[in-house]
Amino acid sequence: MRGTGVEELGLRSWLAANVRPFPLTGEATVAVPEVLARAEVVGLASAVRSARESVLATGVLLRGLVAEAGFRAVFIEGTEETGPALDRYVRTGEGDLRALVRASQSFLRTTDAEDVLRGIRSWNRSHPDDPVSLVSVQRPIEGDSLAGIEAALADTVLTWRAETGQRIVHWGGIAHLVVGDPRRIPPNHVGRSAGGALRARLGPGYAVAAFTTGCGAAPFPVPAPQPDFLESVFEGLPAGGDEGLLLDLHRAAEHAPDTVARWLRRPLRTRMIGPVYDPGRDQDFRVEAGPLADSLDAVVHLPRLTPTTPVT
Repeated sequence: MRGTGVEELGLRSWLAANVRPFPLTGEATVAVPEVLARAEVVGLASAVRSARESVLATGVLLRGLVAEAGFRAVFIEGTEETGPALDRYVRTGEGDLRALVRASQSFLRTTDAEDVLRGIRSWNRSHPDDPVSLVSVQRPIEGDSLAGIEAALADTVLTWRAETGQRIVHWGGIAHLVVGDPRRIPPNHVGRSAGGALRARLGPGYAVAAFTTGCGAAPFPVPAPQPDFLESVFEGLPAGGDEGLLLDLHRAAEHAPDTVARWLRRPLRTRMIGPVYDPGRDQDFRVEAGPLADSLDAVVHLPRLTPTTPVT
């Protein structure tokens, strides 16, 4: 998402003054951006789900949404077979969490994701009269149809919201959660994402935070982002060794100088790495959508990536 040299310099100067540190260590907490805190449904959208920092950042923001903003339901992609048992575990402590994590999809088979689930269990143990639920897919997902997957994800969240009135966090991948209507994925898929469906139904009641990435290993080598990707503008901005960078795009849109306003109007192009990835074709592993300010509400940029730890 590059502009002219002068415009790029102005944008980077503004970003340096407006990003906030996002701690990733231990039981770190962060002030939740208002655009997320007041939403009915929040998407936590990972660009690289096999990166430890992405899971840590998800845990930090999830803790804030539960403790500060009052969210009481979490839908985790990849738990079609294990969702009810995981919900029972976080509510009661019954069951073997390690076995349940192993039985979930590959990106959840890590000690890092396991720690996030233990954190939800810890909340419920301390707040037995105000628990957090784990939500399960209401109907089978059509595995060969991306449109069917997007519809099932959105329907699961909307059904839970309608039946319980609870505000819900959706933890998943950026391709699903970005507000895309249409959303484009190479080589030739064009269609509405689950995030696009949620925005169409809920308006500003759906908000999404994206976890974008710099370089490192996850565990495959991940190069620096392409110059025309969203995350490239964060490269080189100072961040501590155990920190990401948080930018509230909604707030930026309200107070942006012209250079930033033009950046927010550029079409979104950002990295999307799934279970299959070729670092030599990094530019092909992307998702595209409409204007940045319409597609995402907050960005947590993670400059350095390390691999998650598989469960044994």
